Amino acid sequence: MRIWLVMFSWLVIFLPMATFAYASEWDELLKGSKQSGAYAGNENRQNQSSSRLQQVKRLDQEIMILRAEMSQKHGDAKQVKQYLNQLDKQYILPGFQARIERLRKYVESIPKKSSSFFSFFSSGKSIDFPMHDKNAVVAIVLPVTGVYGSVGASIQKALQKGLTEAGFEGKLIALDLAIYDSAFEAWEVLKYYDPSFIFGPLQKEKIAQWQELKTGVQTLYFNDVTSFTNYEFSLSPGKQAGLEQVFQILNQAGYERVLVLKEPEPTSQELEEAFLQAWSNYPHAESYISKDIEKTVGQAIDDGLNINQSEARKAWLQKVLHTHLEFSPRARKDIDAVISFVPQNLAIQVAPYLNFIGNSKPITHIWYPSKNPSANYLLNHLDAWQETFAVLPLSLSTEMTNNKSKSQSFSNNGLFYALGRVAIEIVKSSNLSSDVDTLIETANGTYIRDANGQFHLLPDVYWADDGVFEKFVNFSE
Repeated sequence: MRIWLVMFSWLVIFLPMATFAYASEWDELLKGSKQSGAYAGNENRQNQSSSRLQQVKRLDQEIMILRAEMSQKHGDAKQVKQYLNQLDKQYILPGFQARIERLRKYVESIPKKSSSFFSFFSSGKSIDFPMHDKNAVVAIVLPVTGVYGSVGASIQKALQKGLTEAGFEGKLIALDLAIYDSAFEAWEVLKYYDPSFIFGPLQKEKIAQWQELKTGVQTLYFNDVTSFTNYEFSLSPGKQAGLEQVFQILNQAGYERVLVLKEPEPTSQELEEAFLQAWSNYPHAESYISKDIEKTVGQAIDDGLNINQSEARKAWLQKVLHTHLEFSPRARKDIDAVISFVPQNLAIQVAPYLNFIGNSKPITHIWYPSKNPSANYLLNHLDAWQETFAVLPLSLSTEMTNNKSKSQSFSNNGLFYALGRVAIEIVKSSNLSSDVDTLIETANGTYIRDANGQFHLLPDVYWADDGVFEKFVNFSE
């Protein structure tokens, strides 16, 4: 209660009296509900409590209208529109409707800027980060407390350290987004710092709220975003975007014919569908076979390589000849690689079975997990992995290279810390971050950008074979 009374008192000093509510309305707003008579029971107390709540709501709405009117006085139509957007989400009290209507007419009266054909295409979607501007203010808007506090704190720590190392000369401020009920409330505080660049928000709902504000400030979000303005960008570890690493392996080896193994469960099916869609644009694409693992890995591979058909022909011939035949199953010879979108317990069986059937032509196994694998499982079964390219999330990088096991890492080597460090690499190298569909390697991970401004932090590629499980760094070999 004290907070909004202080805020209101401040507004009284700077606003002319004509901008307040009519005297009778203002008196009604401030006076308490009274009831004559000596007795005031439960119903009276309930009415008083409801009346106080209504008074608070009226005062909150009044303050927002006053701020909008102040912005109108200073000719800030954009800010007036932001306040109107917030008021549209509320029930407007009858006494305020005329004032709000005047604000709407003011916004509608502002001539809209028209963009020419040339200006539209000449304004490139590039990041202009004020690294060496001493007057610049860069803001970090992430949750550092609450449910997402560990994630936000890890990203924030990486951003702060990365900016220091990069030689950022401006002012850096940080807001804990978790303490604000909405992005609008956070922006009401942040806008007075006049930021030149914003890192965050993190959660999708907060990002959606932030986009509604149309701040006009260059912003790098940390999640998948479906639509962007020309000043918005985003960085996230996209699951389907990570399929780019699978195509890197295929492309470097010139593989043209693949067998894809998947499970009936949704994540595995979605990955296969995304891969198939990308395969249609793959320049070397020829043969594509997809099989569900309904019973065992071996049966699915047998079906995909036509081994089952070979065995069926052998059984038919034995029956016709009434004699036992010596038989070696005949598999397809044209398959270059088996790609599996399956969990770790199934993936570990693929390469050994391919070696068991003894195909004369070596078949490469590429594993892209449908579920996040356990570093503990991978490390405890090192000897069982054979000739497999494993495309693993960055969160496993520390555990695999240091031979440790953690359930999840938010440390200086974890996924979210890597996100923050890669974000700094993106903003400090505008020439590289403007490249579309190009893999950019950094010390903290590899990223790729699409035409809209969505950056994806890609998973790492490992080579696993007979006790070796190490990061694969040279596709050309």
